[in-house]
Amino acid sequence: MITLEAVSKIYPGRREAALQEVSLQVPPGEFVYLTGPSGAGKTTLLRLLYGAELATEGRVLVGGTDVSRLPPRRLPSLRRRLGVVFQEFRLLPKQSVFENVALSLRVAGLRGTPLLQRVEEVLEQVKLSDLAQAAAGTLSGGEQQRVALARALAPGPALILADEPTGNLDPDNALMIMRLLVGDYVGGATVVVATHDPTLLSLVRGARVIHLQQGRLEQVA
Repeated sequence: MITLEAVSKIYPGRREAALQEVSLQVPPGEFVYLTGPSGAGKTTLLRLLYGAELATEGRVLVGGTDVSRLPPRRLPSLRRRLGVVFQEFRLLPKQSVFENVALSLRVAGLRGTPLLQRVEEVLEQVKLSDLAQAAAGTLSGGEQQRVALARALAPGPALILADEPTGNLDPDNALMIMRLLVGDYVGGATVVVATHDPTLLSLVRGARVIHLQQGRLEQVA
């Protein structure tokens, strides 16, 4: 599902690389924790996977597609196959919870009754059915993160990338988020979760733990 071949990323104006010669393979259907302190390169690695950044050196392959050489016009096609949970939510604050989730399904080509049913189903999963018509910007941080997760999971992507999905949540909401991610993993999705919270690492039996330190891959457990 994911292959990184000697990948480095150097941002203009910075002396040190954000990522340095990282090589990694993640087969389909694996659950991976990406750990390391703030600034280790976790977010940069995820951004390379969904095409928000291009590698300075090396190759980044997602589902057989070389993202590092993908023309910008083909990025939307790649992203329709992914579910991305951003740390800062990236919701449309004036739109309803329903519309924020429905957007990912419309982009994927779903319409009509199937779209309505899928939105209702995923909002039930994240326990937000009663807030379906509320403006996303009026919700609490935990509720907004659940909307962001529902939006990412709704199309049933084969690959889910989550950047610190529990970083700003209370323990109950954090556990709910992780259970939903585990549910999709059990259903066959490949899941990559970037986190600095060591308490999450024991929640998924058999998950692989990949540790980054100053842009380098230090250990794989």
